[in-house]
Amino acid sequence: MKPFIRTSLLVIFLVSAALLPLGAEEFMVEYLEGILEVSQGSNWIEVDIGDTIPQYSSLRLSDNGLAELSAGTVTVTLIEDGIFSVESLLNSGREVAAWNISRLISPDQQQSTTFMGVRGDAAEEAELTWMEEGEEYLEDGKELMLAGKYAEAREILQQGADNSFSDEKKEEFNFYIASTYAMEGKSAPALLMLTDMEIGSSAPYYSDYVLLKGKLLIEGLAYQKALLLFDQYLKNPDRSETAQLIYFLSALCNQKLENRQQSLSNLEAAYEINNTSEYGLAAKRMMDNL
Repeated sequence: MKPFIRTSLLVIFLVSAALLPLGAEEFMVEYLEGILEVSQGSNWIEVDIGDTIPQYSSLRLSDNGLAELSAGTVTVTLIEDGIFSVESLLNSGREVAAWNISRLISPDQQQSTTFMGVRGDAAEEAELTWMEEGEEYLEDGKELMLAGKYAEAREILQQGADNSFSDEKKEEFNFYIASTYAMEGKSAPALLMLTDMEIGSSAPYYSDYVLLKGKLLIEGLAYQKALLLFDQYLKNPDRSETAQLIYFLSALCNQKLENRQQSLSNLEAAYEINNTSEYGLAAKRMMDNL
């Protein structure tokens, strides 16, 4: 089975945030659950999907809210209730966009799975037949994802989920459904689905799940939650490129949280895994600047 994340192509372009468009000075509400309000003098005015938010104002999210805001290349997904400075969100969002984390995610097709063994009774045969068909749902869904046909991919993947024989297989289909939303630029529904999942480290797509969810959390400026996710993965680290990348992303989160020593520790770990790789060299540059 090929990994969904093609680590050989994972490249973070650490370009200057100043190169990103700065003309967009207001957010647009793209997705909303709960209550979102914008400050107007001493009052709070409720806003909805499609409304724009001026740069020099504050936002208040409540009622277990989830809001996705966009401004040009910047997308911010608020996942916790609170009061936020729009200008600060824009600035942080531009910096995260400069990391170009979206380039980390690239769909790939899985190899066809061959099921070995002798077919048994009718029940066993039915289950084996579904397993073969289930892989076809997955393959067909991924092919549609590669073609950019996300709605059609979700329809096929949902059929696979609805007909799954186990919770584990259903969760795998749900992961790829969430991935279609993320690839389509719909971070909020993707993050909602991923948040509801409980993926164990034994799942074959666990590293993909960690990278995708971590990416969405970072783009939503939820650095602490991203770190909790990464720390769970790094409890049993290996020397893979994925582990190196997660150390590197952890360093970026800790840097944003002003945890300089922990950021340095993450960078050292990333550098030690492979000091000549893309991430090893990037870690060295960051260490030199800390």
